[in-house]
Amino acid sequence: MIAIVRSVFNEEITDKLLEGCVHELIQKNIDHRIFDCPGAIETVGYTKKIVAALNPDAVIVIGAIIKGDTDHYEYVCNYVTQGHSYLATQIDIPVIFGILTTQNEELALERAALDKMNKGKEFVDTALYMMNAFNRIAK
Repeated sequence: MIAIVRSVFNEEITDKLLEGCVHELIQKNIDHRIFDCPGAIETVGYTKKIVAALNPDAVIVIGAIIKGDTDHYEYVCNYVTQGHSYLATQIDIPVIFGILTTQNEELALERAALDKMNKGKEFVDTALYMMNAFNRIAK
């Protein structure tokens, strides 16, 4: 099972990323569960809890952090990136960092567009690649 942890902040974008992920998982007949949380910062602790409770084969973390006029963007990006990087070194499953960090909403929408480069599919492909890589090492 692949767990998808999604921040609902910037929902227009994260909905499309989630849709791309789910479409790809269904196409490949892969079991998955979706877990929503309020914002990108909350994805770190929630991911840790989900892994401990459910032992998924991989986790895809989805979110969208868009630069605004204050320093908040920098703090959120740093916290979330460092949090998931650290978490990935502490658990034995792939943690796929699917959180967009863009300079504006237009760039985020471009990366989430279902008819263009939707990154959701890429997140799934990366998760499957890394699951196989982890399995090769375990044998």
